[in-house]
Formats: sequence, C-alpha cells, structure tokens
Amino acid sequence: SHHRLADLSLRAHELAPAAYGGDGAAQAELRHVEEEIDCAAAELWGLTGEELAEIRRSLEELRG
Repeated sequence: SHHRLADLSLRAHELAPAAYGGDGAAQAELRHVEEEIDCAAAELWGLTGEELAEIRRSLEELRG
C-alpha cells in the first residue's frame, strides 16, 4: 500500500546520512530498504516481477 511505501521512504531518509557517511551497517540496511521500496512500488503500480527486473536493467544501463 502507499502507507507501506511512505514508511519505507521515511526509513530510507533516516538511514541515508549514516549510510553516505560510510557506516557499513547503515549502507546494508539502506540497500535492503531500497529493495523493499522497489517491490512495494511495483506492487502499488501493478508491475510484475519481470517488469520490475526490466526497469532495473534499464537503470543499470543508464548508469553505465
């Protein structure tokens, strides 16, 4: 639901300063939260797992 997505977003914002400051545990937790955000957003938008994987591949290509 959008509430779950909002909660995850708040958690990501809480973790970001420590994660970007080099805290390995915060970095690992942030990666996990970002994965959950991707899945929650995909569910909210009605995307399949395959569609989400394709979006991720496209983003990786753009990042080079």
